[in-house]
Amino acid sequence: MLVNVGASVILIVPVYLLSKRLDERIEQVGSETQSSVQALTDRVETFEQDVERRIDDVAASVSARLLQESQADAAAFEALGSMPSRDAVLRALRRANGLNLISQRRGPRVCVSEEWRLFVQISYDEEPDYFRGEEDVTFTVESYDGTAVEIVPWGESDDVETVLVKLGRILQKSTASHQLDVKALFEELSEALAVAQTDPDRRPIWQLCPPQWAVTAHGITTYGSAPHYVASVDALEMNSHLATHIAEKTWVDEDSLDEAVGVALALNKAQRLGRHF
Repeated sequence: MLVNVGASVILIVPVYLLSKRLDERIEQVGSETQSSVQALTDRVETFEQDVERRIDDVAASVSARLLQESQADAAAFEALGSMPSRDAVLRALRRANGLNLISQRRGPRVCVSEEWRLFVQISYDEEPDYFRGEEDVTFTVESYDGTAVEIVPWGESDDVETVLVKLGRILQKSTASHQLDVKALFEELSEALAVAQTDPDRRPIWQLCPPQWAVTAHGITTYGSAPHYVASVDALEMNSHLATHIAEKTWVDEDSLDEAVGVALALNKAQRLGRHF
């Protein structure tokens, strides 16, 4: 019996010791694994926080730059009303062109004589051919239907007075000595660009018909405090009753609407006929 007990002890003790050693090792490995997992989790959380912080920083930077650009655009357009130098006009038109507020095919125009129905169209050419006498900025005196009367390029060496005197002389030659309202010309150009900046439906801007309607390359649209409404040139041409239907709305300024519809139809017809220079 003692021999059997001794033999059993000899067999069991090593197995027990080995089992205990394995249990201790497993606990050690588990503890190390848990520590490694926690460390990895901490690193991942730190990385995610860094990424979020960087994305937030980038987003804030982008928003700030876009706001700064938008404010610079607005400042350039506003400067036309108070500082109508060639640089100021060129800067404003270049910014407007970059935002698709205007079209190089036909720039915005301002009425300079209600009585004689004469307008000045301000064009911007991004790549003028100077050898052919082209300039970045050009003024075109035109009739109500878009027929060009005379063109006045604004040369780099010409100051604002020189160019405006030429415009004034053309206006006097085409009317009964009507005087050019210089201040109104630049203030209305500034307002047209500012209106075009407020909504994609108001681009590219062709003419404002205060106080409510604007003419674009695509048709007419409201601006200011009026409810948002858009009518395409095709719709106005195909449906002769559309303008009457719009005029029935209680908020519509009929004089502004009539002017906008007439200008939109006349200018689009002139453009199809190639009546412009």
